[in-house]
Amino acid sequence: MELSIEQINEFNENGLLFVENLFSKDEISELKNRLPDIMNERSEKVLRERSSDSVRSAIAPHLSDELFRRLSLHPRLVEPARTLLGGEVYLHQFKINAKEAHDGEIWHWHQDYRTWYEDDGMPEPTVLNATVFLDDVNEFNGPMMFVPGSHRDGRIDSDQTFERVPEYGRLSADAVGSPYTNETINGLIEKNGIVAPKGVAGSAIFFHGCTIHGSAPNMSPWGRAMVFSSLNRVENFIRNPTRPDFLALQDFTPLISLDDNCLTTL
Repeated sequence: MELSIEQINEFNENGLLFVENLFSKDEISELKNRLPDIMNERSEKVLRERSSDSVRSAIAPHLSDELFRRLSLHPRLVEPARTLLGGEVYLHQFKINAKEAHDGEIWHWHQDYRTWYEDDGMPEPTVLNATVFLDDVNEFNGPMMFVPGSHRDGRIDSDQTFERVPEYGRLSADAVGSPYTNETINGLIEKNGIVAPKGVAGSAIFFHGCTIHGSAPNMSPWGRAMVFSSLNRVENFIRNPTRPDFLALQDFTPLISLDDNCLTTL
């Protein structure tokens, strides 16, 4: 996938780029067929909601599932990341975040790069997320919300205490409360506003590691799962990770994209 000048400018200006129908219905169907096995796993790689047994995150499914391994190397994710970050990339993190129907809980406002800087020793914010919708995302099932342009402020340090997940350190927003006070968030939103991209399964969002984002609980009857591929410039590899290596991946080899039809030619 080759990005247009307009798309590159949009990403640079807003810290995010929404691309509709990046993957086909057949490709998404193949990926969704693999979800039950991944989500039903009982291990440290599958985090569940605090108030239910619903899955919140399935971390590093590409290490055990061939189809998701192929997705992690898909040219429609890797090539735009190379373009937007200006160089070769490696995979820093790969996971599925879910908001199951009726049970999906809040992800508080946060900035991924703050976590990656503090817990993994990532020197610079030359990193982005490529997020693929595995379900249709609407206004009711907990769409991701972004503060566009907030990436231009760089890393924003925490300005209040929040509870962390002990075994994972700071798993982005997997904590009680936000790392930022309401006053901080109010100021950012007053300056930049809020957007919440919505669309059919197969759509994607590319967003900068410093873009503030979060999502509300899912009280609807529709589940919402997304794949997050966190792609980092090779020269920006993490220096002193403190978290498990399936959470902060440590193979810094530049990614080599597979064929464009890799999800449908198993």
